Amino acid sequence: MTYYFGFKPTQKLTDMINEAQSLVASGRDEPYYPLRNDISQQIGRELIDNLLLNLVSVIPDEERQAKLTKIVGSIESATETMLGILLGKDSNKEVLPNIRYLEDETTFADNDGVERVGFKLDSDKAKAIFAGFDSVTQDAVDKDKLQEGLIVMNHAVIDHFISRFSETLPLGLIKRKSVPVAKAGINKFVQMAIHKIFPQLPDESLRQVVDFYRPFIVEKD
Repeated sequence: MTYYFGFKPTQKLTDMINEAQSLVASGRDEPYYPLRNDISQQIGRELIDNLLLNLVSVIPDEERQAKLTKIVGSIESATETMLGILLGKDSNKEVLPNIRYLEDETTFADNDGVERVGFKLDSDKAKAIFAGFDSVTQDAVDKDKLQEGLIVMNHAVIDHFISRFSETLPLGLIKRKSVPVAKAGINKFVQMAIHKIFPQLPDESLRQVVDFYRPFIVEKD
């Protein structure tokens, strides 16, 4: 069994990815970096929307919704700032590894043949995520195990879309050193959301949280 994390992209993001693939395949003498930069920013927005912003509808009261919305805003700001620093006017030769990474390691077809934006999960991480999900049942809720699974999932996402993606960028020493700093900041905000909000939720809301997140993990034979 192979495990993936992935979300269904908007039509806007799908069209952007297809355009990038078409541009590279055509061999046209056009700069790749504007499209690469736009795709990277759009993936960042849609990740945050899917994993956090859309979760607000599951939160049962306005105070907790407001807390989560504020944290999401901080993550959005940190992500946009980081990408703005990392993504520059690079040559096509320098941009090509980024596009190949997005094409080969950041998209996959799920069991229904639907293209998703995501990546293959390490089996140990997948087991930890499922253990978190499975710790929430109609009869019992293990909040600690659920939190652990959600943190593993979010760290895997951040590693793939920040750490590994940045390795394909033509960065100087100063910019490359800024990556782990930015990553740590985003991780801090994500863990804040998980540790401060989820433990306060009633069991029924935690069941809804699991129902919300489970479809992002895909099992393929």
